[in-house]
Amino acid sequence: MAFKDIIGNDRIKRILRKTLQKKKIPNSLLFSGPEGVGMKDMALVMAKAMNCQQKKDDACEVCASCRAINSRNFPDVMELSPIGDVIRIDQMRILKQTAYFRPMVAKKKVFIVEEAEKMTDEASNSLLKILEEPPHFSHIILITQNPYMIIPTIKSRCQVLTFSRVPRENIEKVLTEKGYEEEKAKIISLLVRGNLKQAISLEWEEIQARRRQTWQFFLSLIKEEKTSHFLKNFSSTRAVAKEELSKVLEILSSFCRDLILIKEKGDVHLLLNPDYEEEIKKTEKLLSLELSMNFLTKIEYALYALGKNLNINLLVSSIFSSLVEWRYA
Repeated sequence: MAFKDIIGNDRIKRILRKTLQKKKIPNSLLFSGPEGVGMKDMALVMAKAMNCQQKKDDACEVCASCRAINSRNFPDVMELSPIGDVIRIDQMRILKQTAYFRPMVAKKKVFIVEEAEKMTDEASNSLLKILEEPPHFSHIILITQNPYMIIPTIKSRCQVLTFSRVPRENIEKVLTEKGYEEEKAKIISLLVRGNLKQAISLEWEEIQARRRQTWQFFLSLIKEEKTSHFLKNFSSTRAVAKEELSKVLEILSSFCRDLILIKEKGDVHLLLNPDYEEEIKKTEKLLSLELSMNFLTKIEYALYALGKNLNINLLVSSIFSSLVEWRYA
C-alpha cells in the first residue's frame, strides 16, 4: 500500500509527502481521528516511505524495505499496541532503549503506537523523556481516537495531524468496485459514518437484520411503547456491547433524519434508508417536527458520548431516561 491507495484524507497525505520531499520529517507525529479512516495504514506507508530504496516521498512497494515492512519482518519498524486495556511502562522502556540504537538495516527507525491514549501515567512519562531528546534517526507515530486523553506535554512535542471521516462518495465507490449493488452501497456508506474499515467488513445480511431490529425499536419509541427491554441488552462494559450500541444508534439516527426529511417535504432521493420510504411515511403524523428534532439531538449526543469512552452502563441509563423524557415531553 502506498499513499495513493489510502482512501480519503488527501490533505494529510500532501503534508506527509512534503515533509519527505524536504527531508524535514518530525521526530514525533500524533495521528488523531475517528475509527476506520486509515490512520494505521498511513503510519505504515510513512514508515515505508522513510525507508524506501527507490522513492523519496512514497512507498514503491517493490524494494526489499517496503516488502519487509509489509510482511512485518523489518527490525527497524516496531508496532506497539495495548496489552489488555493499557500500554505499560515496560513497553515504553523497550521502545526507549531501542530508539537510541542506530538503525540495523534502515535509514530511519519508526515506532508506531496504536491506541496511544491507553498509556499508563508511567508509560506516558517514559515516552515524554524520548520526545524531549529524540535521536535524529528515530521517529515515533502515535495513533489515537481520543486525543484529549493524551497528556498535554506529549501533544505539545508532536506534530498533530487530525484525520477526517472518509467521504461517503468514496466509500460508496469502494463498495461498488467490490461488487455491491448501487443502492446497497449507498445505504452502507451512509450508515458507517465515514468508517471505511467497518464498511468493508460488514455483511449485507447482518446490516439488514440490524436495520429491521432497529426499525422495530424506532416504532416502539414513536408509538410510546415499552423500550427498556431493548436498551438493557447494552448495559455492559464489554467492548462488543459498546460497538453494537453504536451501530444501533447510528441506524436509529438515520431513521429519525429520514422522518424529518419527509416531514419537511424534502427530496426523497436524499433519504438515508430509501428502501424504508413507505414505512417512514406511515409514521409521519405520529409526532411533531419539534419532537423529531429533539429525538435526533439526544441520539446524536449519545453517539458523541460513546466516542468519549464514557461508562456504558451510565450512558445506557442516560439514553433511556432521555427517551422517556422525550416521549412524554
